[in-house]
Amino acid sequence: MTSGSDRERLDSWKTIAAYLKRDVRTIQRWELHEGLPVHRKLHDKLSSIYAFKDELDRWWGGNHSRTPMQHPEASAFRRPLLAVLPLRNLSGNNEEEYFSDGLTEELISQLSRINPQQIGVIARGSTMRYKGNPGDFNRIARELGASYILDGSVRRSGNQVRIAIQLIEVSDNGHLWADSYDRGLIDILELQDEVARDVTRQIAGHLAARDENRLRQGRQVVPKAYEAYLRGRVLWNQRSPSALARAVTFFEESISLDPDYAPAYAGIADSYSMLSTTAVGACNPAEVMPRARFAAARAVELDPLLAEAHTSLACVKLFHEWDWTAAGNFFDRALKLNSGYATGRQWYAEYLGSAGLIDDAITELLRAQEVDPLSLTIPEALASMHYLNRDYTQAIALSRRTLEVEPGFPLSYLNLGRAYVQQRMFREAIANLMEGRKLHPDSTAILMTLAHAYAAAGKEQEARGVLASLKRIARRRYVPAFHFAATLAALGDHEQTFAWLERARQERCDYFVYLDREPGADSIRHDPRFAEIVPRSPVDLTRPPTERPEPMPGAPSNG
Repeated sequence: MTSGSDRERLDSWKTIAAYLKRDVRTIQRWELHEGLPVHRKLHDKLSSIYAFKDELDRWWGGNHSRTPMQHPEASAFRRPLLAVLPLRNLSGNNEEEYFSDGLTEELISQLSRINPQQIGVIARGSTMRYKGNPGDFNRIARELGASYILDGSVRRSGNQVRIAIQLIEVSDNGHLWADSYDRGLIDILELQDEVARDVTRQIAGHLAARDENRLRQGRQVVPKAYEAYLRGRVLWNQRSPSALARAVTFFEESISLDPDYAPAYAGIADSYSMLSTTAVGACNPAEVMPRARFAAARAVELDPLLAEAHTSLACVKLFHEWDWTAAGNFFDRALKLNSGYATGRQWYAEYLGSAGLIDDAITELLRAQEVDPLSLTIPEALASMHYLNRDYTQAIALSRRTLEVEPGFPLSYLNLGRAYVQQRMFREAIANLMEGRKLHPDSTAILMTLAHAYAAAGKEQEARGVLASLKRIARRRYVPAFHFAATLAALGDHEQTFAWLERARQERCDYFVYLDREPGADSIRHDPRFAEIVPRSPVDLTRPPTERPEPMPGAPSNG
């Protein structure tokens, strides 16, 4: 064996991935689940990573038969995967990008509805990474774990749309099939159905009658209503408060032009649900979630076969009404309609986690990750589940890997901060949260968690300074009552904590569904007022308190 000074060393995820001829996300999963030998030099914030080539070679010799992108836990639900690359905009107008991007997402949605047990479809969030520069199809297939790639373009002229596509089987780089479609924009839904049918037939050979019924059967849509809907969905996928607010405007415009268009109602419900989460904290849920409830119910009424609508209503039932039974029924219906809907499966996993079924939640998140392998929110949902299960080491590892791939991702700072505090690693918690605050100065969720870290570290003056900052922000915009409750709990002011918790209950705070499992609530859990305020799921799995509980931080995982 060579000495340490003579050994060849790789000093980044990128160089390790290049050496093993895989993508960075695959390498990180191999380290997490399969023992890939990667070393770290820890710093206050993140860490420096490195690996030795000789160690990688030895590991590869014993593990080379593993399938790229495959979790050991996920092997039971592997099936061929189709990656739909972003349709290229050939309209000669950059302002039409929303149309090609939105149409790509709608095509993915349609394809995922057909025969999901036999063919999986990679989610939009992962395939959009290749927009504008797809490169080598074999490389993309390796990075996404796909067996087939659908590549194509869209050209729009007025109310006429032309889509040209080619289907590639990656194993032999063979062009299985190619075709083009021309329609008026009013028939765009019929066009999507036809493309989805043809692609599925090329892969599976035929469609069963039940698979045919999963399609919309050629409903016409008002062209400008469809355009407004596509604009809204593109904005919704950005997930920022301003983009979500604008998305609502476009969804409402879509409905004003076509009052019976169910997907636009589901878009409104999803936008309000996201805006009112404790993580985003942009809207009072007591004010906007009744609108989400109406919109989701209307979507289900208009299109009972739309999985997204049932998922939207399930979220309202869980996070606003705290009705686990109704939420479970709607999630069950949604996943029966479209088991390949990655966002729906992620939210269903969070429903399971809120009931304490952490192992089941993790399994569902791995299923979601199979069809959305480059997602940032799914790994953070996994981190949240491990945090609720008091496995802080795993939660920290997942969030640090997310930041190594996407520096600045806000949910990662929240998960790191609260997990570090529970491990009493206060310096690391504060350093990461301060970094998160610099990048996201308007995030009151990060401020709340920072106050919690200061208080747990015995820095009461700094914690009270953060509380004062929250009060100043609240003079100019909405701040969730829960953020004050968690900050005051960190400071040990239990009287004010329960006063603010009651206000948060009246707001119908989404994070209340997790409070019965929240490790940070151990310090107030045995107060009789806790049982009076906090809702409980029908599945009541108690967990032992930590030996040295820290005050309640709270951080949502619904992303």
